[in-house]
Amino acid sequence: MAIKKSVIKVISLAVAMLSLLALTACSGIPRSSGVNQGSAVVPVEDDAIEFLPSGPVRNGSIEEILRGFVEASSSPVSDYAIARQFLTPEFATEWDATTAVNVDAGLRTVTQTGDNSGELVYTQNALVDAQGNYSDVNPTQSVANSYTFEQVDGQWRISSAPNGVVMDRFTFDQVYQAHPLYFFDSTNSVLVPDVRFFPAGASASTRITKALLAGPSAWLSANGATHTAFPAGTALVADTVPVSRGTATVDLNSAALSADPTVIRQMKQQLSASLQSVDNITAVTMLVDGATLNNAISSTVDSVLPKPVDSRPLVLTDKTFGYWTGTTVDTSTQLAPTILAQQPTAITTSNGNVLAAILTAQGVSFVRNGNAQLVDTRSGLIAPALDSFGYLWSVPAAQPNKLVVIPTDGKQIPLDVPWVTADSILSLSISRDGTRVLALLETNGSYQLVVSALVRGEKSVPIQLGAPVSLSLAAGTPIASAWVDSTTVVSVSADGASSNVRTQVIGGQSEDLAKVTTGTPISIVGANTVAGIRILTAEGNVLTQRSSAQWLSAVTGVKTLAVQQ
Repeated sequence: MAIKKSVIKVISLAVAMLSLLALTACSGIPRSSGVNQGSAVVPVEDDAIEFLPSGPVRNGSIEEILRGFVEASSSPVSDYAIARQFLTPEFATEWDATTAVNVDAGLRTVTQTGDNSGELVYTQNALVDAQGNYSDVNPTQSVANSYTFEQVDGQWRISSAPNGVVMDRFTFDQVYQAHPLYFFDSTNSVLVPDVRFFPAGASASTRITKALLAGPSAWLSANGATHTAFPAGTALVADTVPVSRGTATVDLNSAALSADPTVIRQMKQQLSASLQSVDNITAVTMLVDGATLNNAISSTVDSVLPKPVDSRPLVLTDKTFGYWTGTTVDTSTQLAPTILAQQPTAITTSNGNVLAAILTAQGVSFVRNGNAQLVDTRSGLIAPALDSFGYLWSVPAAQPNKLVVIPTDGKQIPLDVPWVTADSILSLSISRDGTRVLALLETNGSYQLVVSALVRGEKSVPIQLGAPVSLSLAAGTPIASAWVDSTTVVSVSADGASSNVRTQVIGGQSEDLAKVTTGTPISIVGANTVAGIRILTAEGNVLTQRSSAQWLSAVTGVKTLAVQQ
C-alpha cells in the first residue's frame, strides 16, 4: 500500500519489522490528491523508530517539491539527509534544520507564488528552539514561509528557505522525545531537571550532551538559581557521543581539565542523570581528549536527586492521622498525635514525617517533636508550604506580595515576589527538590499558574525568586494546584457540574485527565506519578484515578489531605 506520506504511528518495533519485511509502509492520511510512494519506517540502534520519507519526485512541480520538502523535514536521520535532497547543492550545506521545530496541526497551504517561488502557510501551535526548549504558542498564529527555487539538471530544487522545520503535532509526538537535563541548584546540593525535546534515535545521546554543555534554560539560570558544573569552554572533542553495549562515551576537550575532584563528580552526576532517560544507556564514561578523567570518582546520583514520597494518601479524619493502607489508617508517624489534636485544615509534611507545616484557625504552625509552634498569625492565610530545607512558606490570600519564609526558630523573613500585580493567591507549593515555586494567582478575575526558580543564600535560606513562567491551567475556575513529580504539576478547576484536571510538564506539554463528575474538589496533591494524584472533595472523599475514564473514591470521612514534601 502506497499513500501520500503524512505520518505513521508505530505501535511497536515488531510492527515496524513486519513493515520492513513487506517492503511497504502505510503512511497515513494524504494532505493532497494523488498517490506517491510512502515513507519507510526503520528501527535504529537504540530501538527508537525513525521516519524515512520519500525523496524528490521526478519532474516535480514547485508545489510538489515544496510539499515533499516539508514532509521530508520530519526525518532528522543523518542530519536531515532526505530533506536536503530537495535543496540545491549550495543551499543544502547552508540550511540549518536544528534552529527550530515549528509544530502545527497539519493543515497547510502550499502554493506557487511566482515563476521560481513558493509559499507555505501553516498555523503554529508550538515551538521547539535550537536547545530543545518547548513552548506552546497560545493563541496560535498563522505563519507564511517563503521559498525560492532553481533548476538543477532540469529539476526544481529549493535555493532559499527559512531555517528550521515544520512538523505536524502527530509526527512531532512520534519523532521527538522529552528528556530532562540536570543542572545544580544554587546550593550545589540538588540536581534540577530542565526538560528539553530531541529527536529519538541514535543521535539522542549527542544532542542531549551538547545541550547540557550549553547550560540551563534562561528562566532556570537567572540570578544563579541553577548552573552547570562544566567549566566554561567545555565541549565535545568529536561532536558525537557514541553508545556501545549500553555505555555512552563522552569525550570532552581540555577545558574540563581545570575541574577539581568535587566539580568532576558534579560533571559526572549531571551527565549520568541527563543521559539516563535514553533507553539504551546504562552507564556513562567521561573522557578528556581520549583519556579517562579520574575514574575513581563516582557518578552516582542518588544523593543529589529527591527521594520519592510515600504513594499512599496521607489523611486526617476526626479520629486519626496517617497513611491510608486500603483498609485502615496507619497512625505510626510521629506527627500523628500533635496533628490530630490541632485538627488543621491544611497540612504539609517533610519526607520522613519529622516536620510539618499546618494551618488552623489561629494561623500557621510548625509541628515537630510533639509540639505545635505558631509562627504566623496574620488573617486570611492560605495553606502553608514546606520546602526540603525545612523552611515554612506563608502568605495571605488577599496579599500575594506579603510572602514570608520562616525557619524553625520562628523568625519571619520577607521574600520579594515576581507576581507583584496579582490580586490574590490561591495556592503555593515548592518542588520536592526545593528549587522551584509553584503559585496559582488571580488578577482582575483572570487566573494564572506560574513557576519560578528559587535562589538560596547562606544556610540555604530562600533569598530570591526568578521571573515567573506561565503554565497551562485546567479549563474552568481554578481551585488548586500541586506538584506531581520533579517536572510535572497538576491543577483542578470547577466547570459547571463537573471539574477538570490537567497535568503540565514544565518545559513540555499539557494533558487533560478524566473529569471529576462526583463531589466538589477542594484540594489536590501529587505522589511521584500521575497515577498518584489525589483529590479531596468537600464531601470528605479522597478520589484516585483508577482508570482513564473516571475518578473513584478511595477513602471517605477525610477532613484534610496532606501534601508530602
